[in-house]
Order: sequence, then structure tokens, then C-alpha cells
Amino acid sequence: MRNRLLNKIKITPSNRKTLQNIVAPMLWGLEKTSIHRHSSILNKSYNFMQEPAIGAVIYCQLGTAEHSGVYIGNGSVIELDGRGHVKKVSLKEFTGNLFSTDKDIFIPVIKHAMLPIGDPDVAEEAIKNLSQRRQYNLLDDNCHQFVTGCMVGNLENDCNFLFMVKEQFANHMCLEESDIVWVRWKWYLD
Repeated sequence: MRNRLLNKIKITPSNRKTLQNIVAPMLWGLEKTSIHRHSSILNKSYNFMQEPAIGAVIYCQLGTAEHSGVYIGNGSVIELDGRGHVKKVSLKEFTGNLFSTDKDIFIPVIKHAMLPIGDPDVAEEAIKNLSQRRQYNLLDDNCHQFVTGCMVGNLENDCNFLFMVKEQFANHMCLEESDIVWVRWKWYLD
């Protein structure tokens, strides 16, 4: 029942503040803490300027949760939006959600070399799904499930949270999670 209610939430000027103060904190309780939430030695690359690799999983902060997509190059991302549409968006659109807390996008880099990583096959899979419509559900059929589906070739997977996407990305790239650092890409400074 809770999931059906979340699907029916309409954002209006009158309920915007309530959604930011109530819904976002509720989502935070469901998500495992991400590395970017706390200052750490691994997160000192706040001015990372190199573009992500094609087929990189990327994400941005949405209040206390995150939104993920697949980077396809030339400043474009394939995402599953909150209405269930798979679409190509600009970086500005990707980070321009009502709940976005900043414009930074987190990208995966190899820890010791600080080089962006991705898989062009993941980008191709995301592009194949353009214009599709899914039964979006905040907890059961969301952007994280879509991104994982582009890696594993099955959009009906159980990866509905960012920590699961990161784990799957490491596996897909044949790396340990500890070999990947998710750095802030300040794309808007280019």
C-alpha cells in the first residue's frame, strides 16, 4: 500500500516543502550511506574536471537520496525519470530535479590512477531503452533498477538502491568496490 501511495504523489507549490522535509528523510532511512555524504580522504577531489567515461554509472544528490543514470557522452545522460520515462537528458536536466541539493555529479574513477571508468556496452544498452515507459515506483522500479538493468541486460532486477548499483558496477567492471572512488564532477565549471 505504501508503494502505491508514493506513486500517486503530485508535486505542487503547496506541498513542495512537505515533500522535501518528510518524503526525502524517509528515503534516507532506506538508503545505505554513500561515501559522498561524509568528508573523507577519498572525497577530496571536489574539483574533478575530467568527463566521465562512456557508459559510466553516474549519480547526483536528491535531498537525502540519489538519482542515477548512464553517461553516454557529449554532456548527455540516459535516465529513468520519476514518471517512468526513459529519456536522454542534459547534465543540467539530470541535476535539475526539485529535490536536487547541488549540481555536482558523482562519477566512478579508478582509485589509484584517478581515471574515469565505464563500459560503452552499458551506454548502448541504455540507448536501446530510450523512449520506453516503465511502471515507476520509488522503491520497486526506479532509476537504480534501470541503471543496473543496463549493466546486466535485465531491467527486472532487484537492485533498487544506490549501494546495490555501485556493487553491481564494480562487479561489471571486474573490480573490487574498494578500487573505485566516486568523485564529484563539477561539470558546470567547464
